[in-house]
Amino acid sequence: MKKQLLLTMALVLAAVTAFGQTLNIGGHRAPWDTLNNVWLCSVPQSQFGNDFTATVSFGEELQGVFIDGVAVTSGDEVTFRDLQGGKLYNVTFDHGDSIIEAAITFTWLPIVELFGEFTKEYSYTEIFISEPDSTNVEPMKAKIKTRGIATNLPGQHKLNYRIKFINDDSTKMNRRFFGLRKDNNWILDAGQLDFLRVRNRVSTDLWLDMASQPWYADTIANVRNGSRGQMVEVMLNGEYRGIYNMCEPIDRKQLKLERYDASTRTFHGGIWMAYRWTRNVAMSLPTQRTSQVWWNGFEMKYPDYDEIRRSNWNALEEAVWYSYNSDQAGTIIDSLDYYFDIPVMKDYLIFIATLQALDNESKNIYYACHDVAENHRLTMIPWDLDICLGQNYSPDVNKPEIVKPERPLDWIYHVPMANLWKYWKTHNEIVARYKELRKTVLSTDSLVNRYRNAINNLDACGAVAREEARWSGDSDLAGKPLDLNAEMDYVENWLRLRMPYLDEFVFVEMDEPIEPEFQRGDVNGDGEVNIADINALIDIILGGQADAATRKRADVNEDNEINIADVNALIDIILG
Repeated sequence: MKKQLLLTMALVLAAVTAFGQTLNIGGHRAPWDTLNNVWLCSVPQSQFGNDFTATVSFGEELQGVFIDGVAVTSGDEVTFRDLQGGKLYNVTFDHGDSIIEAAITFTWLPIVELFGEFTKEYSYTEIFISEPDSTNVEPMKAKIKTRGIATNLPGQHKLNYRIKFINDDSTKMNRRFFGLRKDNNWILDAGQLDFLRVRNRVSTDLWLDMASQPWYADTIANVRNGSRGQMVEVMLNGEYRGIYNMCEPIDRKQLKLERYDASTRTFHGGIWMAYRWTRNVAMSLPTQRTSQVWWNGFEMKYPDYDEIRRSNWNALEEAVWYSYNSDQAGTIIDSLDYYFDIPVMKDYLIFIATLQALDNESKNIYYACHDVAENHRLTMIPWDLDICLGQNYSPDVNKPEIVKPERPLDWIYHVPMANLWKYWKTHNEIVARYKELRKTVLSTDSLVNRYRNAINNLDACGAVAREEARWSGDSDLAGKPLDLNAEMDYVENWLRLRMPYLDEFVFVEMDEPIEPEFQRGDVNGDGEVNIADINALIDIILGGQADAATRKRADVNEDNEINIADVNALIDIILG
């Protein structure tokens, strides 16, 4: 740890003592971008479109400073004429025997400065976060690591980070940013493979606006089943790294789950994440239970396994096994709401179907249980929504058939969602909910405007041009050009094709099935209730094969189970 601190402090010192040290403009910290010889300063959006007059101060390392041709000493007032995002104000200054040409530019996005060399293990450092409406920017102690799987492989460049703020003694330090919650745990999402860079942030905001609240939210205030965030601009060791989504994680506090009781070692609230696709994650083929933090594509997120050295998979395991067994037996819907928060699941299906979020059908889902000691019902929360709206998994492939807007729902393998969709009653309930949402948040214009407004905001403050200059042609994007406005045009066209297709061919009511009537107790379906039905029932109980219709007749007492109680009920019918 001491070596990590020394390395970090050396990087911070090098960044501060370089000739392009930080400026202070009207109380706003303006860090130096060594890649482009530009100071970047975050100020309120209300200042843009006007002349901006501010006191500019800097250290003794800068001598002979001229801003737009006017000589400036530290503490002078400078007027930046017609402040615009991306506009460069020329700066020259002496550096020994040479004159350095540089510039100042402004943004209204927050600026996050990181210092250090980060890996999959936490490193200790100090960081700065400059918010446009604040002039109180101080170094904050934190530990940071890279995060992600496919986006964190060797050779990747624009990486994701997890930040945990700490005190001097390394204990947790909660901090509030952008009017969001106060917490020590934050995420910097790079949108590495996203040619629009805002798919995840804007799509998550859409989910927060459209989704039903978790089943327990009526009795507990401020439940939030999604991650809020803010687009920011990031610098790493004095180099511009581009647009990021700085967001809250999905955790116990967001979802208002009951705490793990350490004194009695009793599990209460639980969170599990599906982080890779498996049949276990799709709930189509469960695997052997585990006592560890991972279970064949799932990871236990709360309680923290590293802290308690125990795991509890009961609620999730029961849901997976029920989904598998009900699908095998053809019962499909019975008792599903015991295991899953059905209104949320229906909205989740509508959400991923609308955006064609291929990477969120079985994986990239958080499952949360409010209190496993009281109720095992699971609610669902989406995560990492980069692969949607016609975005492909790999930038090596342009726009293949799998992401075309006219694609049907042939990619829903998640057993409980697929069963909700194929059973006529719940199918029609989902269709009705979709039509309701189409009048508001899922109207085509509303969807287009969400994404268009986000890009326009980034464009107007100059962030689009800076992002494109930094990453266009990078190997993260398979060498392709990065053009956010062109990608937005593609997304708009995709949505304007997708929504009518969904209306006409996907979210269409299903006719009520006409099921053949059968006499209660007629297990073998021969039209009579007698000893032959007892033999057929016992054969099923002992593991004999039976189709869905036969198994339905075999549930004589209609308790959704087939066991000796049904034999007793059948004998009563025969004797009755």
